[in-house]
Amino acid sequence: MGVPSLVEKKVMKTLEPEDVQRALDGYEQDIHASAPLLGEHGGWMHAEPSEYYRNMMGSDTKDVSVVFPCLNEERTIAVCVRAARDAMAGAGLDGEVIVADNGSSDGSREAALAAGARVVDVRPLGYGSALLAGLRAAEGRYLIFLDADLSYDAAYVPRFVEALRDGADLVMGSRFRGAIDKGAMPELHRLLGTPALTKLANVLFGCRISDINCGMRGLTRETFERLDLHSEGMEFASEMVIKAARSNLRIEEIPIDFHADGRDRAPHLRSFRDGWRHLQLILHYCSPWVFWIPALLLLAAAAALIAVCPVSLLTALSAQCVVASGILVFLLGIIAQGRVTASKFLPWRNTRLHRFARNWVKLEQGILIGAATALAGMAIAGIAAFSAGQGPALLAQGWKARMAMAGAAVFICGLETFFASVFMGLFGIRVAENAPETHSRPPNETRRTP
Repeated sequence: MGVPSLVEKKVMKTLEPEDVQRALDGYEQDIHASAPLLGEHGGWMHAEPSEYYRNMMGSDTKDVSVVFPCLNEERTIAVCVRAARDAMAGAGLDGEVIVADNGSSDGSREAALAAGARVVDVRPLGYGSALLAGLRAAEGRYLIFLDADLSYDAAYVPRFVEALRDGADLVMGSRFRGAIDKGAMPELHRLLGTPALTKLANVLFGCRISDINCGMRGLTRETFERLDLHSEGMEFASEMVIKAARSNLRIEEIPIDFHADGRDRAPHLRSFRDGWRHLQLILHYCSPWVFWIPALLLLAAAAALIAVCPVSLLTALSAQCVVASGILVFLLGIIAQGRVTASKFLPWRNTRLHRFARNWVKLEQGILIGAATALAGMAIAGIAAFSAGQGPALLAQGWKARMAMAGAAVFICGLETFFASVFMGLFGIRVAENAPETHSRPPNETRRTP
C-alpha cells in the first residue's frame, strides 16, 4: 500500500494534474495516518483512505461511522454495537460501527465482531490513541463516538447526525443540560472538576459550552482532518474543543442523559492525573497574556514597594517575594507556550510578538541573559550595601537601601531566567524552533506540531 496501484494510476491519467496531486497527497496522508494502527498479527494496519481520495477513485462513502474506544469492555461492547446499529437502521442511515480495541485482554474483540462491528487494533494505549485510530479508519462522512460502557445512549446518534447535517462542525453531548443518573458521575467531577475546566475553556477560548468532558460527540470528516488532533490520553476531549474554538468552527450541544456504566471493574479515568493533563493542555494553548498580565502586575507591585513604601526589613522581604512570584509566572507562560510555538492554533501565531520569539528568543540567549542579569543585580546590591554599611545602617539611608533592594530584585530575575532556560533545554522544550515532525498531516500542508 506504499504506492498507488496500476489501476489507480490509469484512473489518474484521466484527471487534471492538480487533481492527481491532491489524490497523491491524500494517499500520502493515509500512509502517515497508519502509524498508530497495528494489525491483528502484530503488523502495521493502515487507516482507510481519506474521503477525497475515495471520491477520486469512485468509491462510495457511508453516511455515518460510530466509533467506540474499547479496553476490556467484554460485558458491554456487544450491547453498545447492536444499539448503534439499531439506531442507524431506524433512522435510515447507511452506517458502520467501529470498535477501536486498545489491547483488551478479555473477549471484547470477539464480542464486537460477533455483534457486527469492524475492529481496529490500536497501539499505544490511551483514550485519545484509540479514538484517533478509530476515526482515521472510519468511512463515514459523519463521525460519532461514545464510550463502550453503556453510560451513553446510542439512540442519540441520529440527533447528532441531524445537527451535523444542519451545519454544525462539532456536536457535543451535554450531561449537565440533560439528566445524570445517581452514581453515574463522581461528586468531585460533577461539582468541581468538569465545571471548573469547562468554565476555564469558556473564558480562555470563548467556547460557550456546558460540558467539556462529555464522551459522546460528533463531527464531520472535514472537521476531523482540519483539527489535526494528537493527544493520546483523556485530554483528547479538551484538545478537540480548544482547536475547534481556535478555528472558529460551529459547536453545538445536545442535552443527553448520562447513565451509571455497566462495568464490573474500576474505570480507566484517574481524576487528578487526567484532570492535570486537561489543565496542562489548556495552559499550552491559551494566550500567553494569561500568564504575562498577572506577572507584570506583580512586578509593578514590587517596583512600588521598593520605590514608594517606607524602607524597612518587611518592605525588603515583601518586595523580593513579589518579584520572585512575578518573574516565575512570566517564565511559566514562556515555558507553557514554548512546547507549541509552531502550532497553527496559537492565538498569537504570525503576530509581531510570535515572529520576535521565533527569530530572537533562544535558549542559549536566555542562559546568557539570565547570568548577566544576575551578576548585574548582585553588583548593584553589593555597591549599595558596602557604600552605606550593613543592617540598620543600610536601612537608615533611604535611596541606598532602595538601590540595594532593586539590585536584589534584579538578581532574582536573572537567576530565575537562567535556571528556567536550563530547565527548558534539559527537557527539550523549544521556544523559537519548530517542534519535531508528526506522523500525520492534512494534504498540502507543511508538517508542524498540533
